[in-house]
Amino acid sequence: QDEIKATISDINVKSTSMTGHSTGISATKMQEKKLSQELTKVGDNNAQTSTVIWREFVDSTTLHGIRYVFMKRQIFIRLIWMILLMSSGGYYIFTVYCGFTKYYGRPVTTLLSRKRLREMDFPAVTICPLNLFTKSKIFMTDDDPLFASSGLNISTCAVTAEVRANWPCGLSILCCCSPADLENDFPLCDSHYRQVLLEVMRQHSNRLNVEEFFRLYGQNSSAMIGPLCTFGWDEADCSAADFVPSVTPWGMCFTFNSGTDNEMKISKIAGVSSGLSVILDAQTSEYTQGKFSEGFKVLIHGQGEYIDEWEGINVGPGQHVVISLSKKQYQNLEKPYAANCTKKELNTYFTYTTEGCLFECMADNVINYCGCRPAGYKVTSGTPACTSSEEALCVKQIAAMVDEEYCDCQVPCSQTKYHPEVSYSKFPDASTADSFIKSGYYADIQYQRDNLVFLQVGFKSLSHEMQEQKPAYDSNSLFGEIGGNMGLFLGCSLLTICEFFDFLISFLNARNRRVTHP
Repeated sequence: QDEIKATISDINVKSTSMTGHSTGISATKMQEKKLSQELTKVGDNNAQTSTVIWREFVDSTTLHGIRYVFMKRQIFIRLIWMILLMSSGGYYIFTVYCGFTKYYGRPVTTLLSRKRLREMDFPAVTICPLNLFTKSKIFMTDDDPLFASSGLNISTCAVTAEVRANWPCGLSILCCCSPADLENDFPLCDSHYRQVLLEVMRQHSNRLNVEEFFRLYGQNSSAMIGPLCTFGWDEADCSAADFVPSVTPWGMCFTFNSGTDNEMKISKIAGVSSGLSVILDAQTSEYTQGKFSEGFKVLIHGQGEYIDEWEGINVGPGQHVVISLSKKQYQNLEKPYAANCTKKELNTYFTYTTEGCLFECMADNVINYCGCRPAGYKVTSGTPACTSSEEALCVKQIAAMVDEEYCDCQVPCSQTKYHPEVSYSKFPDASTADSFIKSGYYADIQYQRDNLVFLQVGFKSLSHEMQEQKPAYDSNSLFGEIGGNMGLFLGCSLLTICEFFDFLISFLNARNRRVTHP
């Protein structure tokens, strides 16, 4: 009986234990079901909240047309509004792309204006004889009294005196050091004679000073300037002293109104008669080695600019040359615009020009690769001017290599140019020639017709033309077009974009709150 009671007791304990375990399982399932229901409820609430936020945004935004897409009406009408909205939006994006493409194309417009002035600064007038060397100096012998008094006895003449024998020093220098072949005109000037002269110069460590040779053996201003030289409406006299000499790779040049050692000239009345009037004597009987023609090269430029003979005007004897000037000022745009102008300065010229930059670049490369410099190029290193035929060949090779891209020579941001209008007539007339003869200047009219040039330079009018580059499509134009098209195609503005950001912030904040406090 006791054993039966114990067995019944064990059965009751096990039953109680199983009942408790079953109850626990039921509670767990109920909790999971409750949690699932709550999550579903939260999801529904999330969806409802997102829908409410989106609906509020659609109903209140200033983006036209979007409310009709989501409005509860016929699907066909909503589809039409969606097509219209997407078409307008797509075309607007296309206009934005076109606007940025145009903006980064950096288009420019040129503004033209003309301003009249009471007076104008007169430009520099440079005159370069086409004859490089004076014949009487080239053929002057060492025993001529004028040889020493004229300063023609340079160091090279003294060094080569013995081997030259009776040959003039100037002619011997041309024979040995000129790139031109003189053997046809002077049979003695053959390769053997040139080598003898160069060897003697090498033994005495003598190098021809080509700039000194140009100055002493070329035409000087006192011989070039004739009996008439005036400037201005009051016809103030000028003279050879007003023409500043300078050596260039092409020979001697003389500049009037250079601005280096005298006061700048000013024009107060328009017309060539109130500018520079000068008679030039070409001295054609003194021609030796020139540039295929007789007369002068005339260049009009600003003070302190590089003298570029390629831009000059050739004037010949027997002519009255009238040069009427029009002054033009140019204002260019810097990078990133196509002009890509520069404001840099040159080392050897006061005023920057593209031509001066190219010459300076070429000259620096000649110094580095050829060991010499072009005549007239001013440096402080003491590099001698190029003289030998080998150096001349090296200079040609360097000159062929340099260009605007290689030398980084852009156009200046501000530049003044003088555009000439040139007219010619025969000079002198009979009465003028007779007046010169009676005054004792010239012996006959034929000499005047064969040698004289009457040059007049003046302003066409006391005004200057301004050509100024301006951006044709700047950032203001870009954003103005973007904003205008935004209003035209979408009926919205910049504030509408802010509305989208506000909607996004509200949407994210709502989600964050629901995740933090479910």
